[in-house]
Amino acid sequence: MNNKKIIFFDIDRTLYDPDIKGIPASTIEALKRLHENKDIEIAIATGRAFYMLHIIEEIKEYINIFITINGQIIIKDGMTIFRNPIDKEKVIAVVNQLNKHKMKYGFLGEFDETLNIVDDKGKKAFELVSMNLPRIDPHFYLDNDIFQMWAFCERKHHREYKDLFQDLEVVAWLGDGFDILSKGMSKKEGIKKILEMEQIPLENAYAFGDGDNDIEMLDFIPNSVAMGNASKKAKKHATYMTDDIKNDGVLKGLVSLGLLHDY
Repeated sequence: MNNKKIIFFDIDRTLYDPDIKGIPASTIEALKRLHENKDIEIAIATGRAFYMLHIIEEIKEYINIFITINGQIIIKDGMTIFRNPIDKEKVIAVVNQLNKHKMKYGFLGEFDETLNIVDDKGKKAFELVSMNLPRIDPHFYLDNDIFQMWAFCERKHHREYKDLFQDLEVVAWLGDGFDILSKGMSKKEGIKKILEMEQIPLENAYAFGDGDNDIEMLDFIPNSVAMGNASKKAKKHATYMTDDIKNDGVLKGLVSLGLLHDY
């Protein structure tokens, strides 16, 4: 039986604190110490694309598995081993509906991202997660595979779009934005693929997260940890709780789980 352990970390407000535009020193030290243990593998499970991971550059050397775009693309040892673009006809249908509702929206490709228009609401959403504002190209989807879409409206209207796009996943993120991606795809599905490939039993897997797009991951992994700053929904789906990102939450959680033995 494989005794190796693997830990999946969300990025935004779990490893990376957008308020300080950096990774807490205690988190960097914790991941460095984990990396020194050859029986532990460190993985990322994020809604970001790989080209957006400049914000964790200082810890990338400790990580060899990246589940990106909420499970749509998986990279291991520098190689893309899985990609799942949204069906083109579904993308076109979403674009038509969003245009009908005069929505602001954007596209996430494998190597680039675009918006149909830029306004203060869109700028704020990207600033909240320290993401560079994408370039404007409303027709990007015509010649590129699309792995995820963004749209922006008041959070109270998100339910309407969940109902409208029932054959797709609609997941809220910070501010007034929401993600649109293939039905049934999530960080959980990417994690399942990695556990199977690495032949690591589920009981040897751990996960840290804070957002609504972490819920499937936190539900799936028995050893799941919600950050103290996590959303109310995310906290309900985690097995364990740790402290806030601003108060050494990752380090404290790893110690509580016995993955690190002291401060």
